[in-house]
Amino acid sequence: MSPRYEELFALARPYLDTRENELHTVVACAMAARLLACHPDADAAVVMPAVILHDVGWKMVPEELQLSAFGPKMSNQDLRRLHEVEGARIAGDILARAAYDPLKREAVVRIVDGHDSRDAALSLDDALVKDADKLWRFTPAGVDVDHRRFASTREAHLLWLEGQIDTWLITETARAIARAQLAEARP
Repeated sequence: MSPRYEELFALARPYLDTRENELHTVVACAMAARLLACHPDADAAVVMPAVILHDVGWKMVPEELQLSAFGPKMSNQDLRRLHEVEGARIAGDILARAAYDPLKREAVVRIVDGHDSRDAALSLDDALVKDADKLWRFTPAGVDVDHRRFASTREAHLLWLEGQIDTWLITETARAIARAQLAEARP
């Protein structure tokens, strides 16, 4: 990660100490870098900060309620939306503190605000953020965290994830990465 993105990550870190979000963000950043390498028309100066900051809003959702707001047993879409709204606010504050380019800051905040609840991507940059966010779940680390988090067997969780690839992921690049990651996650 570049020093500029490391600075943003350091500013985000206090908001990432819930839901395994620090690990999730590190993995999502690696996935974003892979996606950016295959999509040269995307703007890394929007995608990378959006990936770093996309889940900072979970800090504003009480931990005991978080599991109701995501995953296979999601029952509270209002809390999922709350993390996006709060995340957009926090992301804007962090980017302003870092004196990030105002036009890029606006694009990042727009992506963070809706990255889970918005079905259609606003742009290629948004599509790559959405895909990088979801790709974490397909990695061996993501599978390990989530199958325990959702009280599912590893194999049942892998099968569930396999069924989500074409529904969740926007780019063909992300679908190929997800399939490769699932193959790695299988024993």
